Amino acid sequence: MSVPSRDPSTSGDAPDGWRDAWAKSFGERWVVDALVMSLVVFLFGAIRPLSDPDLPMHLAIGEWIAQHRAVPFVEPFAWTKPGAPYYAYSWLPQTLFYVVFDVFGHLGLRAVQGLLVLGSALSVVVLSHAAGWRASQSVILAGFNLIVAAFFVALLRPQSVLLITLPLVWAGFLRISDGRRAVSAALMLFVASALTANSHLFFPLTLAPAVLLWARPPERARHGAIAVASVLAGWMTSPYSLQWLRVFRYNFAPNILLRPPSAITELQPGFVTMLHPSPTPMIALVVLMLAIPWALSRAPMRGRERLMAAVYWGGGLILFGYAARLFVAWWLLAILPAGWAVAHLTRDTEEAAPRARFRVLGLVACLVIVATELTKSRALWAMEGSTVRRTLPTVGAPPAERLATWLAEHANPVARPKLMTSFTFGSYLTWRMPNYSSSVDSRGIFPDSVI
Repeated sequence: MSVPSRDPSTSGDAPDGWRDAWAKSFGERWVVDALVMSLVVFLFGAIRPLSDPDLPMHLAIGEWIAQHRAVPFVEPFAWTKPGAPYYAYSWLPQTLFYVVFDVFGHLGLRAVQGLLVLGSALSVVVLSHAAGWRASQSVILAGFNLIVAAFFVALLRPQSVLLITLPLVWAGFLRISDGRRAVSAALMLFVASALTANSHLFFPLTLAPAVLLWARPPERARHGAIAVASVLAGWMTSPYSLQWLRVFRYNFAPNILLRPPSAITELQPGFVTMLHPSPTPMIALVVLMLAIPWALSRAPMRGRERLMAAVYWGGGLILFGYAARLFVAWWLLAILPAGWAVAHLTRDTEEAAPRARFRVLGLVACLVIVATELTKSRALWAMEGSTVRRTLPTVGAPPAERLATWLAEHANPVARPKLMTSFTFGSYLTWRMPNYSSSVDSRGIFPDSVI
């Protein structure tokens, strides 16, 4: 059976001289443009306040790990769950967050936030290079990855790692399928898989790109086996690797918070969330995702590639329909088809360096946005304390902070009393008052945070 002709933009052949390709898209001064764009992307991440409601718990767990030089297997904080299992599967970023906060203060944490955002853009550039897309196309796709991060991760969270490692995994499997640099690709797969397995419970997604070994069988079958083995070996680097089944069973067992319709916004059906209480900007993202099949409908592709794109796009759509937070999974499953769609739609566009006027206008606009965001969040800076002054501008923190201040003035400083808390109060107070034991709600369901 003959293989249909394919769009050159989806061939996966690496362009000859990627430096020349970038110069063609952005001019001879493309290095300056790339540095400026990188700085702006970093600033977009670094200016966001440290106000994520889960951050106090991440810091508390990171501190516990740093002090004990081990990860917890038994509940370390809540007096309501003595002896209960506890799996800090996000231990790596949590420890990083605490150590950086302890050494460099809140500015260090903001820098980490900026580097994670920048990493989510650069990883897509690596994927685009492996796929053979033009520099301008890679910038477009990197922009989409940043938009997804802004809407569904936004603040300092372990989930940010997924938007960095999954594009790298796709790039590794593309290289294996095309028979290019098998050893370095396998090493990249191992490192990306290990980082994911030690950062988030969605690490099984790192095996999803292995479908490329079926859609584009490599000339040497052993290279495909090595690629899969590299991903699985990365999973085993977690201190919880011998208990993965128990960890998943413990976190995804039926419970009242996960039972539809959930009271938690991000666990409600995606198509409900984007319209409630009023239409949100999420609609634009969903429309873009729904446009991928249309964009690929006329693109010449192998039958297996088309089937792979359809199954992963459709599976992601079902996941998003189940819970809004799973839009990230939908995007990560469909990121390669999304890149194919961008490459196909822009296949006939002429490459030309942007004019100086356009560059200056874009830079000024970005700096105005950064300055505006800094001005708006200026009042929160004073609350971004340290590991000594343990305040944070967490959502829901003001009333909890008033409680902490009153207790600091009136309670016995060496006492180790118990607190009855609810929702984000538990997360904030576990970090804010380490001598107190809080009854942290839903910790048996989401041990890395508090809902």
